[in-house]
Amino acid sequence: MTSVADHPHLTSRRLLAGGRPLPRTEQVRVGPPGRGELRVRAAYSLVSPGTELHYLDRFAGTGQDFPLGYCSAGVVDAVGPGATGFAVGDRVIAMSWGEAVHGDVVTVPYRLCRRVPGGMDLADAVVANLAATAVHAVDRAVLRPGDEAAVVGAGMVGLLVGQIVAARGHRVTVLDLRPERVRTAEALGLGALTGTREFFADETTPPPPDGRCVFLCGTGEASDTVAAASRWAGRAPGRSRLIGVGRFSAHVEFSVELGNLDIRYAARCGAGYRDPDYARGLTDVTPPEGEGTVTQNLQRALDLIGEGAVRPDRMGLSRLPLERAQEAYAELRERPAHPAVVFAYGHQEETRS
Repeated sequence: MTSVADHPHLTSRRLLAGGRPLPRTEQVRVGPPGRGELRVRAAYSLVSPGTELHYLDRFAGTGQDFPLGYCSAGVVDAVGPGATGFAVGDRVIAMSWGEAVHGDVVTVPYRLCRRVPGGMDLADAVVANLAATAVHAVDRAVLRPGDEAAVVGAGMVGLLVGQIVAARGHRVTVLDLRPERVRTAEALGLGALTGTREFFADETTPPPPDGRCVFLCGTGEASDTVAAASRWAGRAPGRSRLIGVGRFSAHVEFSVELGNLDIRYAARCGAGYRDPDYARGLTDVTPPEGEGTVTQNLQRALDLIGEGAVRPDRMGLSRLPLERAQEAYAELRERPAHPAVVFAYGHQEETRS
C-alpha cells in the first residue's frame, strides 16, 4: 500500500484566474498531505459557473492569481495523520474552496471528502459536491407536506435544487429564459417553463392549500423577479418563502403589501464549510435544527445520486480535458445549453470499479 513517504511530492496543473478574462494553467508541486488531509489524484473536476465566472471577472484586472474550482473526484494517493476512515486507493469526492481546485492532484481536508460507492461513475459522483449546496438550500426552505415550489434559473444549482425538491415529494416548476435549459429540466422529469413573468402573474391556477416557496438560483439584477415571486408565493394561504441561492442583487420594498414572507439566503453547503479546524477533524460543529454539516450534506448528495433521485447523466454536462479550459469558460459566459463543464484528467479509466 502506498504511504505518504513513497510519494513526497507530485507535479500538478492548476487553473488560475488573474490578469485576464479567461483562466490560465500553471504547474505546481504538491507535497504530502498534512494533518487531517487526503491527497487525491483527480479523475474529474466540476466547474461551478456562477461562482467561477464571478472570480474570473473580479481578478481580471489585478496582478493577483486566484485558483479556480472546488469540486473534484478521484483516487486517494496519500493519507495524512488523523484522516480517519480513508485509505490509499479509495475513490472519493472532494470539496473545498481553494483546495479541491481544478488540477491533476489536490490536497483536501478529509471531512470534505466522501467515499464513492463501487459502480458509480466518478464523472457523476463529482456533481455531489455542488449538490451539497442544493441539499443545504432545500433544508433552509423548511418545506412542509403540500408545499409547492418554483425554481428560478435552470443552471447547475437550480437543476439540482429542482431534483431534490421533487425527490421530497413536492410539486416543482423550474423557470429559465433559455429554452435549451428548460428542455434539460424537462429531461430530468421536472415541470419547466420558459420565462418567469407569465408563471408568476397567473392568477387563474388556484394556489395550493399549503405554502409556496421560490428558490432564486439566477445571477445579476433580480428586483423585478423577486417582487413577482413574492406576490406569487403570497397568494397561497400557507407559509410563503423566498430562498436565495444564486449570486444576484435585488431591491426589496419592505411594507405591509409584501405580506408575511420569510426571506432566507442559503450560502455554502452546510455547517463547518470554510472552517479549517472542523474540516481537519480538530473540532466539531453543531448545525442548526433541520440542517446538516457539510460532511453530512456531501454524503446525502452522494446518496441521492446513488438512488437515482439526482441524475447527472441527464443534465447535459459538457465533458472536456483541462487543456480546453479557456474554451469552456468562454462558452459558459454565453449561457450555453449545457449548464456546466466537467474537466477530465488522465486517471479516469483506472478509477472506475
